[in-house]
Amino acid sequence: MGRMKILLLSLLIALTAGHAMARDYSSCFVPGEVSEYRVTWMMIPLSWSKTTTEAITEDDRELIRIRMETQTYATYTHIYKVDDITEVIVDPVTALPLRLDLIMNEGSREKSHLTTFDHANKTATFIDRIAGTTNSVAIESNTREVMTFLYAMREESMLNLTNEIHSIFVDGKMHEMGVGHVENEHIKLPDYGKVECDKIEPIAEFDALFLREGKIFFWISKINRRMITCVKAKVAVGNITVKLQSVTGPGDDFWIKERE
Repeated sequence: MGRMKILLLSLLIALTAGHAMARDYSSCFVPGEVSEYRVTWMMIPLSWSKTTTEAITEDDRELIRIRMETQTYATYTHIYKVDDITEVIVDPVTALPLRLDLIMNEGSREKSHLTTFDHANKTATFIDRIAGTTNSVAIESNTREVMTFLYAMREESMLNLTNEIHSIFVDGKMHEMGVGHVENEHIKLPDYGKVECDKIEPIAEFDALFLREGKIFFWISKINRRMITCVKAKVAVGNITVKLQSVTGPGDDFWIKERE
């Protein structure tokens, strides 16, 4: 009987692993998609952010390039200057990053990193251009950085997001992140009216997405594509809000049709 239980357990684990490996995240990435956001600080429209996705081919592999640019509006550069570029090369089937290139200039803070991920060997090569250092970092086989995690969320159920601990790679280090579901709430968007969303709270400690400290909340639309509609944070210097302004590109879903 003991051997039978072990055999059944082994079979269950194998089937579960096979199911996980079979998941296809390709629908999370729409080549040509452009999403634009406005960042406000204390009700001041401080900066804009634009994220684009593009289909590319590298070494005979069909991949996705995600590029996010964030810049302060010229009128407000004297308050706080932001000039960030993040570019990620992604395997669309697994939604795992292959390469991350980050250049960040926010006030007096500067970062310039290049990371290459080797998921098969569970390592990442992290190059800090400013410090002039190169480090090999141990990662999990399913490790994502922030951008690919946000896109992969489009495919994940809220139950999976909130019940799992996620491995996130940020600034050359591994972090564990939980996700708490706060409530369902409507967010009013300029071109779309009120959109029903899941309000979630990332539970982690790392620098990312303009925000470094304080309490942070995300709103994710219940409508496919499950876009991030809003981010709000209470930080030491005031309140920051990042709100979706428009989604353009191919497709015939709510995000495209509603603007036509």
